[in-house]
Amino acid sequence: MPKGALLLDVPVGALLLAIVPVALLTVLVLRRRPLTASAWLAALVAAGLALTVFGLDVAELGVALLRGLWTGAWILLIVVPALLLFEVLDRSGALGRLSTTVDQLAPTEGRQVLLIAWILPSFLQGAAGFGVPIAIAAPLLVRRGWSPVAAVATCLIGYQWSVTFGSMGSSYFMAEATARLAAEDARSFALRAGVVLAVSALVAGVLVLRRTRRRPGDAWRLVALAVVMGLVLIATVSAQPALGSTAAGLAGLLAAWWLLPDRGATRPDGRPLALAALPYLVLTLTAGLALGVPALRDALSDLGRLAPVLPGSEAAFDFNTPDAALTPAFVPLLHPLPYVLLAVVVGLVAYRWKGWWPAGTTHAALAGWLRRSRSVTFSVLGLTVLAAVLVEAGMVAAVAQSLAAALGLGFVALSAPLGTFGTVLTGSTTASNALFAPLQADVAGGLGIPAPVLLAGQTAGGNIGNALAPIVAAVGLTAAGARGREGEVLRANLGAAGILLLTVTAMVAVMVVL
Repeated sequence: MPKGALLLDVPVGALLLAIVPVALLTVLVLRRRPLTASAWLAALVAAGLALTVFGLDVAELGVALLRGLWTGAWILLIVVPALLLFEVLDRSGALGRLSTTVDQLAPTEGRQVLLIAWILPSFLQGAAGFGVPIAIAAPLLVRRGWSPVAAVATCLIGYQWSVTFGSMGSSYFMAEATARLAAEDARSFALRAGVVLAVSALVAGVLVLRRTRRRPGDAWRLVALAVVMGLVLIATVSAQPALGSTAAGLAGLLAAWWLLPDRGATRPDGRPLALAALPYLVLTLTAGLALGVPALRDALSDLGRLAPVLPGSEAAFDFNTPDAALTPAFVPLLHPLPYVLLAVVVGLVAYRWKGWWPAGTTHAALAGWLRRSRSVTFSVLGLTVLAAVLVEAGMVAAVAQSLAAALGLGFVALSAPLGTFGTVLTGSTTASNALFAPLQADVAGGLGIPAPVLLAGQTAGGNIGNALAPIVAAVGLTAAGARGREGEVLRANLGAAGILLLTVTAMVAVMVVL
C-alpha cells in the first residue's frame, strides 16, 4: 500500500482543520441534508484546506480529483448494472414469485422469520443494496401480522452481515481502493472480512430468531444454515469478493429448501423458484468461473487492462505520496460488469419467453433504473472525491497518526464503532468505507498491525450501522406503510447492534493478537 512519509510535527490547528470536512459532512447528514450535496460540499471544503493549509498545488489537487473520480466510476460500474438487474427481477415479478415460493418452505413462525428476515434479504443484497432488500422482505412480515416497525427492525438486523460483499462487492471494493491496498493485502482483507462476517451472520440469525416464538428444531436449523452460508461466503470472497453475498445467500436458499420443512413434508414446485432465480444462477456461475478459476483468471488478467500511472504529491508537514497507478485497475473481463449485464440479458429473454414481461414493462424498468442510478451516482462520486483529497493532502494520515499516538492499541476497540458511525451518518457501508478506510489503514501502519485487520473491523462495523441508519430504515418503512417511524426502528435495534459490535470488536482483537 503506498504510504506517505511519517508525519513528524503536525500543529494542533492543522490537525483540527483536517477533521473539518468529515465533521461538516456529519452535521449536514444528521440535519437530514441530501447526501449528494453534503458530500460535494465537504469535498469542496477539503479541497480548499488542501490548497491553503496542507500544501497541495492545483495540479496535485487535480490528481486527487482524478483518483477519486476513477474510484467512484469503478464502483458505479458495479452498482448501476446491479440496479438494472434488480429492476428486471422486480418488474418481471420474479422477486415476488421467489418470495412466495420460498415462504412455503417454512412451517413454523421461527423458520419463516429466518427465511424472510435473514436469508432472503441477504440473498437480495447480492445484486441490489441501498435498502432494496428491506423494502422487499419487511412487507412479507407485515402480511403475517408483524408491526411495520418490528418487521423493518428485524430485517435490518438479519441482513446487515451481507452488505460488504453485496451489491457486487461495492463496499469491499470501496475500502480496498480508498485504502490503496496491494494485491496481497487485498486478498487478506477479503478473507478476514469474510471470517468476521460469517460469525456476524450466525449472531444475526440468533438475534432474529429471538424476536419470535421458537419451536423445537428451529435452533439447530439456524446453526446449520449459518454454517453453510458462512463457509460459502469465506470460500467465495477468497476467490472473488464481488460474488460473496450472492453466493452465500443462494447457498442459504438452497440449504433452506432441504432444512426448513419438517421431515416428510411436501415441498413446493422447484421450477418457478429456479426460473425466478435464473439471473442470479447465471451471474454466480459465469463470474465464478471467470473470476474464481485461477488459470482462467490469469488468462483474462491482461486483456484490456487499464490503470494509468499518475504523479504523486508533496504536501505540508513532510507528507508525500509516490507516483502510482490508478486503483483498482479496470480489467474488463475481471470486472463484475460483463457478468451482471449477461445476467440481465438472460433474465429478460427467460421472462419474455415465460410471459412475465408484458408490453410497456421495458419503459417502466428503464425509468426506474435511471431514477435509482441518478440518486446514487453523484453521492458515490462525491464521497470518493472527498476521500481522495483527504488522502492525497495527508489529512487522513495526520488524524491517523494522532489517534495511534493517543490511543495506541486501544484504537482497535474503535475500529468497528467508527465504521458503524460512518454508516449511520451516510446510510451506506460503501460511503463509510470511503471516508474511514484510509484512516484505518494508516492507523494500522502506525501501530504495526496489518491493515486488513482494522479494515475488517471497519467494514463489519459499517454493516452493523445499516441496522441503525435512518436512511435505510426509511426505505423499509416506506415499503411497509409506516413512513416517519425511523426513531422507533433505531431504538428497537440498539441492543442487538451493541451485541453485534461487541462480537466484531472481539474478533478484531483476536486477529491483532494472532
